[in-house]
Amino acid sequence: MTGFPDFLVERTRFDAAIDRNWSCRDKCKVWWKDASGDDGSWWDGRIVAVKPKSYEFPGSPWERYTVQYRSEPKEPQLHSPWELFDADTQWEQPHIDSNIRDNLLSAFAKLEKSSHKAQDQYAVNKLKQVSQKSNFTNRYPVPLSFDIIQSRLENNYYRSLEAVQHDIQVMLLNAESYFGRNAELLSKLRRLSDFFMRTLSSLQPP
Repeated sequence: MTGFPDFLVERTRFDAAIDRNWSCRDKCKVWWKDASGDDGSWWDGRIVAVKPKSYEFPGSPWERYTVQYRSEPKEPQLHSPWELFDADTQWEQPHIDSNIRDNLLSAFAKLEKSSHKAQDQYAVNKLKQVSQKSNFTNRYPVPLSFDIIQSRLENNYYRSLEAVQHDIQVMLLNAESYFGRNAELLSKLRRLSDFFMRTLSSLQPP
């Protein structure tokens, strides 16, 4: 035992799967990865039995459902409810509101544009440069950078505005620690912090 989980199930997916309350003879589909692990396909099947995998844990959903597939594999397979899907399953990957996301990306674009000016008043260019240095990335447990946060926004990584705020705070704390003896850069970082605080506050629900 390593003390670390083998995998994680997204909470909203877990809740939706449990609420679905699958029963015997329900049709379902399961996503099976191909040999490369990079892609896969949906396999159609039917639940032929519902029982706990171990009677030591009668309430556990782990591999509680036995599924018989239409074709291969011929042998019934054990599945957990979060592996099963059907047309009635309502589940959407949680993410921040698209308008909030767009406003944040607009703010990041504004900051990036400002970094092209000679004074780089928010130290964005300096943050980008230092994020490429090993003595910065190896110094902090979570070396978040301007580009990483921007990329996460572009790819709908964030589930809440609080998560965005957390990453920004970590980025700024790391930078303040790294540039601790540079008064000019610390002043610019405080200006950047104020900018983010105003932006995030304006996006909070009333």
